[in-house]
Amino acid sequence: MKKYSISEAAKLIGVNKATVYRWIQRKVVPSPLTEVIAGVHITYWTDAELIKLREYKKQSYRGKGIDRRTGKKAKQK
Repeated sequence: MKKYSISEAAKLIGVNKATVYRWIQRKVVPSPLTEVIAGVHITYWTDAELIKLREYKKQSYRGKGIDRRTGKKAKQK
């Protein structure tokens, strides 16, 4: 079973990790699993949860929003 950190999951689905944290905070995606290994908290997702992230992105993510400096639509990379 492969485990993905929040940063890895964000890269794999093509969004910023801040976006993933926002989705977790709003409880629209499953929270990552947590383990304590040698006194360190490790958070990760498995392949099943990663599929749920991709599905949520496909349903509701529309890309970059408004550029805070200019007030216009942000440029795509």
